[in-house]
Amino acid sequence: MKKSLVVLLVVLLALSASLFAQGTSEASKGYDIYVYNSKGENATQFAAMCAAYEAETGVKVKNFSIGSGQDHMETLRSEMNSRNKPTVFSIQGIKELAEWSQGGFALDLNTVTTGDFGKMVSAIPQSLRLTNDGKTSYGVPYNVEGYGYIVDRGILAELFGPSNVDAVTADIKSATYPEWEALVKALDAWITSAKATTVTLSGKTYTLASSKGSLTSNLNGVFAVMGAEKWTYGDHFINVALNAVFTNELDANKADAAKVQSAKGALLAYAKALDLKTSYLAGLKGKAVRGQDFVSSANFGYDQVVQIFADNKAIFFKQGNWAFGNIAGVNAEQAQRLEFLPVKMPFQNQDIKRNDGMTVAMLNSSIPVFVPNFYAVNAMASKAEQQKAFDFLYWMNNSKTGKKFITEDFAFIPYNADPKTTTVPNSLGNSIIGYIASGHIIGAPYNGSPASWSGDTVGLRVMENYLTKKTWTNDDYSAIADYAIQKWIEMK
Repeated sequence: MKKSLVVLLVVLLALSASLFAQGTSEASKGYDIYVYNSKGENATQFAAMCAAYEAETGVKVKNFSIGSGQDHMETLRSEMNSRNKPTVFSIQGIKELAEWSQGGFALDLNTVTTGDFGKMVSAIPQSLRLTNDGKTSYGVPYNVEGYGYIVDRGILAELFGPSNVDAVTADIKSATYPEWEALVKALDAWITSAKATTVTLSGKTYTLASSKGSLTSNLNGVFAVMGAEKWTYGDHFINVALNAVFTNELDANKADAAKVQSAKGALLAYAKALDLKTSYLAGLKGKAVRGQDFVSSANFGYDQVVQIFADNKAIFFKQGNWAFGNIAGVNAEQAQRLEFLPVKMPFQNQDIKRNDGMTVAMLNSSIPVFVPNFYAVNAMASKAEQQKAFDFLYWMNNSKTGKKFITEDFAFIPYNADPKTTTVPNSLGNSIIGYIASGHIIGAPYNGSPASWSGDTVGLRVMENYLTKKTWTNDDYSAIADYAIQKWIEMK
C-alpha cells in the first residue's frame, strides 16, 4: 500500500512538473493565441483588429500577415514546423486543404458542437464550407470576394456622356464577346485620336465623345495589367474559363482525365481573351507592349499597376474588391466611382460541359464570387488554445467591433451577408452584392485544380513564353491550352 502511494506521488509530481513546464512555456511566448493571416492587403488593418480584441478581452494575440502578392504557403509551412505554431491559420481553398488535413493540422469544425462558436460554424451554408468530401468543414470563411474588370464610372461618363453611364454599363455587362472585342479596339483607337465613332453593345448603338475630358486625357491604354503577377492571369483569369466545364471546386477536384481534356475549347477561349487584353496595355509612362519589361515587377507589379489605373491611364483593370483599399490610397475620389464588369471570353456553345443549364451568355455576363480564404483552427493546439481561437473567430464575425473591421477596415463582404439588405462602405463591395442579388455569379473551380497548377505552373509558362512575345498565333493558343491540360493530368 505504502509502495503504491509512493508510485502515485511520483506520478503526480511528474505530472505537476509537466504541467508547470507547459505553463511556463506558454507564458514565455508572451501571447495567448497566434493568428496567421494570408491576406497581405489588409495586414495593417488586421493588426489593428487584433489589438482591439486584446483591448476588449484581455487575450493577447500574436498576428502575422504575409506581404501583398506573396505566396503564403512556404511561410506557413515554416511556422507549422516551428515550436510555436499558429493557433488560427489560413487555408486558400481545397487545393491547399489536403496538406493541412492529411497532416493533422486542420480541425474539423463539425466536431465543435457546443457554445456560440459551435452554433456559428453549424450555420455556415454548405456551399461556403471548406470540405473535400461534402461532409467535413475545416474553416470559417474570411469573407466572400469577387473580381472582374474594374471601371471608373467617371471615365465612362466622359467617354459616352453622363446620362448614358447606367445604360452603357448594363449593356457592357450583357454584351457578346464580339461586341466586347470591338469595343476594346474602338477605345484603343479613341485614345490615340478622340473621334465621335460608334460602338454596339447588346445590340444598341452608342457614340464616343468627340474630344477628351479631364480624366480621359490621361489615358494611354485600354487595360491595366499586372504582367509580373502570374496569379492574376494564371489563377483568376483562367478560373473564368474553368467555369465553362466545372460547377465548383469539388467538381474540378474530382475530375478525371477525360473531363480535364474536355476543357480544351474553354482554355482556347482563355488564351484568346488574354491575348486581347495584353495587346492594349497602359503603362506608367505611356502605352505599353508585351515583352520583358511587361513581366518586370519594377514596372508591372501590383503597386505599379494600381498606380496606372488610379492615375486614369487605363479604362479597365482586372482585379477584385480586395484592391479597393489600394486604389483608394492613391485616388480616394476615384475609389467611390468604381464598378465591376464581367471578364468575357470567346466561348462557343460546345465549350460548355456543365449540365446545370450554364450558357455562353450567362458566363459572359457574370463575375466570379467565392470564398477565397478560410480561417482554420490548429488541431494540434491545446484544448485551451483552441477555445481561445473559437472565441476570437466568433468575436470577429459577431461583435460590433469585429464586424466593423470586416466591412469598413478590411472592405470585406461578410460571408453571411444578406444581399437584399447589406451594403458596405465601398463601391466595389456593393457592386459584388449587386451581382449576387441578380444571380449573375460564377464560382472558383480553379481552387479545385492540382496545387500550384494554375498560378505557378500555367501562369509561369504564360509569363515566360507568351507575355514576352508581341504577337500570338492560333498555334500559341493551342499550345497554351494543351500545356494546361497536360500539366493538370500529370499533377493530379
